[in-house]
Amino acid sequence: MNTYLPYDSEIRTRQRNRFVFVCGLHRSGTSLIAKSLAKHPLASGFSNTGEIEDEGQFLQTVLPLEVEFGGVGRFGFDSRAHLTEESHINSSANASKLLGEWSRYWDISKPLLIEKTPSNLLRTRLLSRLLPPSFFIVVTRHPVAAALATMKWTEGNLFGLLYHWVHCYRIARADAVQLENVLWVSYEAFVEDPAKSLSRIARFLDLPPFDGWPSSLENANRKYFAQWQTNYLGDWNRAITQLPPEMPRSVIQRIKNRIARNRVEQSLPAYRRAEQRKDFYDAQDAASLLESEIATFGYSFYDLTKSPGY
Repeated sequence: MNTYLPYDSEIRTRQRNRFVFVCGLHRSGTSLIAKSLAKHPLASGFSNTGEIEDEGQFLQTVLPLEVEFGGVGRFGFDSRAHLTEESHINSSANASKLLGEWSRYWDISKPLLIEKTPSNLLRTRLLSRLLPPSFFIVVTRHPVAAALATMKWTEGNLFGLLYHWVHCYRIARADAVQLENVLWVSYEAFVEDPAKSLSRIARFLDLPPFDGWPSSLENANRKYFAQWQTNYLGDWNRAITQLPPEMPRSVIQRIKNRIARNRVEQSLPAYRRAEQRKDFYDAQDAASLLESEIATFGYSFYDLTKSPGY
């Protein structure tokens, strides 16, 4: 682990290094891509730091942590999480401090220095000013898979997670217009042919070819798509059963009605049963309201096989 850089070393580091930020929401494949890219002999990423997923946010004191804005699945809804060149953090002193702190964990003899933190998706414009020259790899994954994979990490609901996906990537896309070096990569294309995707990334970063990258990876989307269709959204019928007004009933009639309801309940698919109905309605509403939004990124709630070509 390197010591804190003195000023003259910092200047030399800025001159000979390029900074690569792998950005994307939690469970989008950013760790997979960042760690794969760091295998290149001309690259260095964070590893064995003892922090969650070796994320750079935990290895510095300049940038705020995601938990300050609500954490996983919620941070993007806080306007303070969107940091641009106009932020008070954008100063030469903070740039020097950030570089010094991260350089303790990089091998700064390598020309390419890699960092990965999900909330960097909303602060690309700030990072491009703090650590030039910066290159941004923005990773997307089908919002259904990303949301369901994130559910266990958050107290949020399914609709909130899906809307958070749309909200954050919408901001990232608008910010990308103002950046010089941005490459969009989909998790789906990456796992389908990692060598091809990494070669594309290498060309973007002006890296020579490398034979040590993985040739095949498992597509974990399948299990989440199966979960979506089994427990969340197996059909598009929005009709509901209108409950009749409460009427006086005998104890025997109440028992008979309960038995009848239970019989009907057990005949329903899992996603329409009482314990799952709220998530089913959340999924229906998200698909109805957000389909056009995710379609602009190449995805669909109605056709889970769709994914962007990048």
